Amino acid sequence: MPIKTIITGVDLAAPSDLAVDRAVAIASRHRARLVLVHAQADDAPIAEVDNAMLQQLGEVSAAVRIEEARLLADRMDAIRARGVEVEMISRVGPPAEIIAGAAAERGAELICIGTYGNTGVSRLLLGSVADQTIRHASCDVLVCRGNPSTQLFAKPLAATDFSPASDRALRHAVEVVEPAAPIEVIHAWQLPTGSWGASLLGQARFPWSTVRDAVLSSAKSQADKLVARHNNIGHPLHAELVQGAPSDAITEAATKGHHDLIVVGTNGHRGFRRLLLGSVADEVISHAPCSVLVVHGENAGETTQFVKQ
Repeated sequence: MPIKTIITGVDLAAPSDLAVDRAVAIASRHRARLVLVHAQADDAPIAEVDNAMLQQLGEVSAAVRIEEARLLADRMDAIRARGVEVEMISRVGPPAEIIAGAAAERGAELICIGTYGNTGVSRLLLGSVADQTIRHASCDVLVCRGNPSTQLFAKPLAATDFSPASDRALRHAVEVVEPAAPIEVIHAWQLPTGSWGASLLGQARFPWSTVRDAVLSSAKSQADKLVARHNNIGHPLHAELVQGAPSDAITEAATKGHHDLIVVGTNGHRGFRRLLLGSVADEVISHAPCSVLVVHGENAGETTQFVKQ
């Protein structure tokens, strides 16, 4: 997937700076154009405020705008110094709407966005900007968290359920990681619903271990096929099978393995994506200890109008 245009949300806070640094690294690799998107607050008049107060608020707002413009110009100069073509879009309105809309207008292949905090705290913040951007964007979204870095990702973890969507996610992962970096692929498997009942009735009557062995054998076979299918991807692949709930298995593996990126895929249009993200991908995005690349399905770009749900 060639990357020609990258959209990055900037609000002059540390998390957005982290996203900008990652975006610059990716843009440098692909010789892509970087578009910084800054959402300005709506300074509509406040009801029941006298003229003197309105004048004072207006002066403060103007001073803030001037300082924002100066800081944004400094960031653009620093990006150009690294050899990346960059431009700025600054609009008034909700950040998620502006970011997703700008990506659709420019036909961007990737959005980079920062988020605050970790796990529980970030869940609330993701719900306001990053989460909404992910759900409505027509392209892949990289949610950046963790330690600041001006490099590509070095230790990715790609989640798979052996679907076309997860295959697509794996292919897109190579565009944001270091050349030839090993990619760990994880599949979380579970026993079929009702298997617990067989164990209650006894091994002699219902050998549930046979069911377990069959499920694990099938997963192993699919994992081997996945590795063979992507043998020309340019990165060593290692598939790991873990029993348990997918979201828990993925985030635990990322923590234990000190991964700097998790890659997850979603399916379909934005309207359906709401339900899909509500299961595995949503939990991973919310609780990941590192950055997360959300790769949308092939149909995601068919509807580009930002729609609130």
